[in-house]
Amino acid sequence: MISMFTDYLMVMLIGLASGFVILADLLYRNPEPDHRQAWAGGFFAAGLLGLVTAVPMVLTWPLPGSYNIAFGEPALFLSVAYIGAAITLAMRWNPVIPAIYAFFGGLLAVVLGVRIFNLGMTQEPLVTALGYVTAGLGGMLTLPAANWRHRRAFALTAAVLLCVAAIIFLAMGYEAAWSHLASFAKYVPLSLSHPASP
Repeated sequence: MISMFTDYLMVMLIGLASGFVILADLLYRNPEPDHRQAWAGGFFAAGLLGLVTAVPMVLTWPLPGSYNIAFGEPALFLSVAYIGAAITLAMRWNPVIPAIYAFFGGLLAVVLGVRIFNLGMTQEPLVTALGYVTAGLGGMLTLPAANWRHRRAFALTAAVLLCVAAIIFLAMGYEAAWSHLASFAKYVPLSLSHPASP
């Protein structure tokens, strides 16, 4: 069986950050229940891309050490939350139920953010931790925002936090895109590193 190193963290980060922006937009606009279906496609796209990248990361550990836990597992949780939100919006169901699920994912992100900073993980531990904590708090505030949609303070605070998190995750993702093109320029996968048998 041929195995090779792969690093798709770039597309994972950008995809998940796009979901933050979509959620922030939904919270800010605060549409009536019968006018929320337009956001379903965006959540589904972010969730699907997240699943496609997070599941292999959780199962195969392509990154060094515990980075697979720090990035893969919360990405998997968030991707399922996005898909749940997509289905809920498309079916015009009560958004409080997926928001309850997302609350615990948000709490996980806060815990991971603090631990990432504590362990000095990534090249910018403080910035990465800030991204996780703001995303987590924004996700947690989605529950009261969904439950009390006419009390705008919850939704607006969550939207601001999610936008901050999106900026940080997008910066990390695009920086990874920039650096990976150089660092992988001469990379040869194992499947191509041996001459073909006659």
